[in-house]
Amino acid sequence: MIDQQTSQQQTGTKHEQDNQTKYTHGVKRRLTSLSWLARAASVGLSIVSIGFVVVFTFVLETGGDLTLITQPLQMQITLALPTVIAALTIATTVGTVLAWRHSYWSLRVRLHQTILALLGLGFCWKLATLGFLPP
Repeated sequence: MIDQQTSQQQTGTKHEQDNQTKYTHGVKRRLTSLSWLARAASVGLSIVSIGFVVVFTFVLETGGDLTLITQPLQMQITLALPTVIAALTIATTVGTVLAWRHSYWSLRVRLHQTILALLGLGFCWKLATLGFLPP
């Protein structure tokens, strides 16, 4: 009876270790997969870009006219987002080039990725002309 309980505990422990090994292997595989990283960059670009516009508008509406001059903490955080957007745009563009070169996805997905990269480049250009990014 004790031997049976001990073997069940060992089997349970081994099963948990196998699950953890599979999980970490899956995470490592995704973090080294260029196609997955390209899609993650495009999703991040979309989220951060929309978030920047929403948060910037909200901070300006609640802070008043002098918000850009006094720059409270919320505005400082908001003004740091264009740099993140530029980095994500570069990653998305590189991922798009690699996707076309190595045929990562279907034609429809590659076109979608290309559109996201072009929108990111256009948004970065607009941020630079408005003075949110250094020239």
